[in-house]
Amino acid sequence: MEKQQQFEKIKQLLRDSHSENDLEQQWFLKHAQSADARTIIATQKRFTHSELQILSQLVVNDNVTTFKILQQTSNLSQGMLSRYVNHLAQLTLVEKFHPQDNKKEISLRLTNLGEELGRLHCELHRRISANEKQILGEYTEQEINTMLEILSKLINARQHI
Repeated sequence: MEKQQQFEKIKQLLRDSHSENDLEQQWFLKHAQSADARTIIATQKRFTHSELQILSQLVVNDNVTTFKILQQTSNLSQGMLSRYVNHLAQLTLVEKFHPQDNKKEISLRLTNLGEELGRLHCELHRRISANEKQILGEYTEQEINTMLEILSKLINARQHI
């Protein structure tokens, strides 16, 4: 295969990697245990990765955490985090409440459905990571460095047109 054909194949693979959400949605549907989870996965146009990360972070934090702690562990601005949390609350995946000892603070708790989706997201990432580790094990460090160099140069070339 000539270099231009190889390059076109790389570009197509990169484009295809952006449309992986359908595969992830299918995985979620296949592995969801409750009918409610399957319904919300099927009917939601799409959860953002940030929303799923929030659910996963709440799972890791044993289901309850404050908005402030969630913000500290997130790379989202306060406004974006608030918007995502409100959307998750609207979908009844997260409950917002004030602790009795601090009426200014907002705490977040997963609903059963939110916990199921958060656990599914954690499991999806665990499986993806295991697959990636296995694939990377097939290559030497030098081969991986060469791939990184090529991809970096291709991305930089697009940014400097």
